[in-house]
Amino acid sequence: MKRFVRCVAVLALVVFTFAGIAAAQEFFVVKDAGGKLVVVDKAPADAKSVVKGPFKSKDDAEKALKEAAAAPAAKPKPPTEGC
Repeated sequence: MKRFVRCVAVLALVVFTFAGIAAAQEFFVVKDAGGKLVVVDKAPADAKSVVKGPFKSKDDAEKALKEAAAAPAAKPKPPTEGC
């Protein structure tokens, strides 16, 4: 019986450890090398590639991806002085 209780305790510890790791995951909307927006589950090494984030869920990141893709691209402003 003691062995069973130990096994259950160890199993519970393992499950809670993995649940904590999964809960701490963050998602980002980034622009890849080809200029395409994608959702990733790790912070990219190049912080300049992050378009939006971090998000706590993949669904939130995907919603932000759709919003960013639908937004019109910013047009460069013409110079106001000299030519």
